[in-house]
Amino acid sequence: MTFHVLLQFQPPDGPVVTGTWERGETADGKFEEWVYTHSAHSTAHITLAKESAGVRRVLSEWTRTTGTIRHTA
Repeated sequence: MTFHVLLQFQPPDGPVVTGTWERGETADGKFEEWVYTHSAHSTAHITLAKESAGVRRVLSEWTRTTGTIRHTA
């Protein structure tokens, strides 16, 4: 299982920064850090996802408009 954090500016075609971690706690910390460091950018969209058996499931996402949304199973 891996965890992915994606930071995209001006979705769906803008620049993207990604990171992948084995530990969910590490990825969640990076998600929170990126929210803190990029919250002033009006087009930033940040996503935390879990990947298992080749399937990604979004756990959390953030935009300046919506704030953080935590998804449940």
